[in-house]
Amino acid sequence: MSLLENQRNADEISNIYQELEEMLMANIINHCKNYKQPIQSDEWNMQKLAELGKLNSENIKIIAKQTGIAKSIIESMLFEMAGNVLGRLEPSFRALVRQGLTEDAVNIDKSKNIKKAMKVLYKQANDIINVCNTTMLYKARDAYTNLISNIVSTEKEYLKTLSKHATSVIIGTESRVQAVRKCIKEFNERGIPAFVDKRGREWTPEAYVNMSVRSTYGRVANDMQMARADDYQIDLVEVDSHSGARPKCAKDQGQIFDRANKSKKYRHWNTSSYGEPDGLLGINCRHHIYPYIEGVSIQRYFPVEKEENDKLYQATQKQRALERSVRKQKRECMLYDKIGDKEAFEDASVKLKSKEAQLRNYVSNNKGLHRRKDREQVVGFDKRISAKAIASKKYVDKYGSVKYNEDGTVKITDDWKNRGHVSIPKEYRKNAIIEVTEKKGDNVQINRTFYNEDGKMYRQIHSGPHGNFKLHPYGKNGEHAHDYEWENGKITNRTTRNLTEKERKESSDIL
Repeated sequence: MSLLENQRNADEISNIYQELEEMLMANIINHCKNYKQPIQSDEWNMQKLAELGKLNSENIKIIAKQTGIAKSIIESMLFEMAGNVLGRLEPSFRALVRQGLTEDAVNIDKSKNIKKAMKVLYKQANDIINVCNTTMLYKARDAYTNLISNIVSTEKEYLKTLSKHATSVIIGTESRVQAVRKCIKEFNERGIPAFVDKRGREWTPEAYVNMSVRSTYGRVANDMQMARADDYQIDLVEVDSHSGARPKCAKDQGQIFDRANKSKKYRHWNTSSYGEPDGLLGINCRHHIYPYIEGVSIQRYFPVEKEENDKLYQATQKQRALERSVRKQKRECMLYDKIGDKEAFEDASVKLKSKEAQLRNYVSNNKGLHRRKDREQVVGFDKRISAKAIASKKYVDKYGSVKYNEDGTVKITDDWKNRGHVSIPKEYRKNAIIEVTEKKGDNVQINRTFYNEDGKMYRQIHSGPHGNFKLHPYGKNGEHAHDYEWENGKITNRTTRNLTEKERKESSDIL
């Protein structure tokens, strides 16, 4: 089995556990939805911790559902792969029997060695699933308690920096919004681990399941081959070789071993690194073995991948890294949407579209790759959220900041010149610039209204004197500016003045 085939087969299982991670995270956020309650942080903390039992019960049901799907797929895949391997091996073994080079063996369906090997493979697969389930259940619980604790502690930090003039309710609500936003971002980055190794390193569901399942699938060929060789009483095996082998594998590759550990000519199997995680046929090992009979050439069924295939494999790994980045960003969008934070959702949407563009460009510029949108999917990121993310990206592109043309003039976000008479809103979209036409008798001028980061009108630029130069004796043609001051949500002052040199440059196209 090639690296690509093994990777694609492992994807089916790792995708299920990525979905499980997303479902557990969404459920955790569901329990934080009422974060805007006007209550003290310590009271909110106790309220959330009281929901821990309910959360845990819900997570058990979610895990059980995904586990059933994973077990069914992995057992079916192992059975199919074993059948394919044995189907390729058996004709060669039968040929050896006809030539009198080995003893006859029982049929495959009656082979105790095959059944024993399959039992071991099924157990290994189930162990992977059980480890993931146990780890993700308690890690989901820890993630929830940590999230609540972090929100409360972060909120208290924000409280110190907010305005002293705001009311206690406003302070409490605003600080918790900021705390939740920050903590959800951190929560999304960490995710929910599926495995913790001896060094305390936490493995993501995709990383752990992918590695474990690939190793299990990789064992199928070798284990089936050795089990059937036992049936035919063939003890010698040859190990293939390739450049860049790991230290332990490098000592064993290209050699012939006696699995019965009796030969005086060949190395004994128990002297090899077989059975060690980083040894021969261990985790991520790319070596293969095949039966060996002195004086007889046995076809090699599992050749080393060619250079072109290796190159494509590396390219797909880069693609998968970009896909993971897109998935994580989609998950962040989904979490902010679920919690109801519009501003954070907009920011996350902009980052998502950037990462999708990066992935799209990489795939289109690499021959042999094609977009795998199924690997970019996130549970909970449905058509509604997708459309909302696209709209948010367009909104931020338009109103995210003030933009300028190449000649230095400001870009208008809202051209209302053809609307006739309009009433200019005092509050609108952040960073918006509305442009309208004003007619006074035979005089026509262009007016521009600028809005700040809070969406409040703060300046107007007028290209003329509103038909009365005496009242607006500014500039050459009556061009002038109005500045607006706000306090407690209301305009408290308006001043009229000449344009600055910077403002003249920004609006030179209408002056």
